[in-house]
Amino acid sequence: MTQSPVLEFSYQQFSSFVRRFNQEALLQALARRSLRVPLRLSPEEPGARIFMETPPWALAAVAKASILHGNSHRRSVPQERDIVTACWMHENLVPEELCHSHLNSAFAIMARTLYEQFPYQEHGLAELARPVVFFDDYAGSRRLKVIPPEAIAQLLGAPTVTATEIVVMLATSAERNSGFFDPAWLDQPQFTELLAVLPRDEILGVIRSVFGQTMEEFRQENTSAEQRTPLPHLDRYAFNPLTSRPFVRLSDGRLIAPVRHPIPRRLTPLELYYVGIARWGTAFTRELGYLHEDYVGRQFATLPDARVYPEIMYRERRQQAASTDWFVVFNDLVLLVETKATRSPLAARAADATVQEAYVTTLGEAFDQLGRTLDKIQAGAPEFAEIPTDRPFIGMVATLDPWYVANSLGRTFLPTPALPTVVAPLRDIEQLISIGQHQSASSILQEIVRAGDERQTWELGTALQQFRGATDRNPLLHAAFDRLPIRRETRP
Repeated sequence: MTQSPVLEFSYQQFSSFVRRFNQEALLQALARRSLRVPLRLSPEEPGARIFMETPPWALAAVAKASILHGNSHRRSVPQERDIVTACWMHENLVPEELCHSHLNSAFAIMARTLYEQFPYQEHGLAELARPVVFFDDYAGSRRLKVIPPEAIAQLLGAPTVTATEIVVMLATSAERNSGFFDPAWLDQPQFTELLAVLPRDEILGVIRSVFGQTMEEFRQENTSAEQRTPLPHLDRYAFNPLTSRPFVRLSDGRLIAPVRHPIPRRLTPLELYYVGIARWGTAFTRELGYLHEDYVGRQFATLPDARVYPEIMYRERRQQAASTDWFVVFNDLVLLVETKATRSPLAARAADATVQEAYVTTLGEAFDQLGRTLDKIQAGAPEFAEIPTDRPFIGMVATLDPWYVANSLGRTFLPTPALPTVVAPLRDIEQLISIGQHQSASSILQEIVRAGDERQTWELGTALQQFRGATDRNPLLHAAFDRLPIRRETRP
């Protein structure tokens, strides 16, 4: 097939091409190709061309199309060139959404593109260690009724530390065995030493709870997602069950990860959001908010040049009201931090007609809270006596989920914040804290958000790149990683 950059395909044409191949043979070919695709796109790396030819989100889309529309009776075995062609077709799908005014704004185009691509490039120590710090080290004042550590262990199939080690084991197995993990391997003598650290029942429990599923279960999960959130004209951006369970069980019982990239982040609070809701409902989201708020405060508390104060209760007429969640006080800055643990819904990630409403509801409310708190401080309300007023103020909305372009195109329909404000997901905050161990985090923030500086419209993580150093370490994440018994073999 001649690859012309102007040729476009319908989703049906793409699916028809994929379904001509034997399902299991295709999943295995995808897994082999995935191992050659770098974990993130870096133009200077040798694997950049391979990444561009077969980006991980396209590989995942090919796997999804095969499982949903293919069958096990096809005899055709795909060659590597067929994988490249399938990915090329996916990347050149007819953009139906651009023919509809409610879907073709610059904001919508950028948001759905980032949500499609960026999650497949988030890897490293943070994704592995974050669940341990987030769930096990909670130090908040609110008692957890539905998701204390023992409940999280039930959700995952093992305690958080053990489950994290199992993630490392599964990722390593996929890396070294062409995407495979075979539960039968656990019966082999060479696994005796591993089983002394990771009990067999817990390995199988974690796989069963959050990692593996049959093709039929994959199809059922996809159907359920389509029924909950129909996305007309946005087939390309619909839910892919591989993001919730990266391993597919083949007919012989072996598990295969068609795309290795989602494995390390499977236990992050963000990826467990809907699993928790399915088990505990809204009580889970409420307590996840407590954990998120606590985690953000503990991160800022590690900065050597900052004092961190918690939420302040004050009187508003006859009612009691709450301030922002945290106050981070530096010698030259006060940072007001409002946390939001609401995950952006699938429809918002696909940037359908409801996307602006989702941004306004979550981020707009946070902007308003920052403004109310600032007003109280500047008015000299006695409850805020410990918060200095002789230095600049910056606001931060600390989110569980990346709310892409919220610092740029999204501002056109968000309320104007009362103070310079940056929206930052946990991963970006962790980077700021890492840098802040040996540089002034307050100076960096003031430089990034100053008026007229283009960087104030960037994702915080992008703006921080120029400040990063080879020796940056996040104290909480590294302490958590050091608690893993198999850490010496797996340190990134």
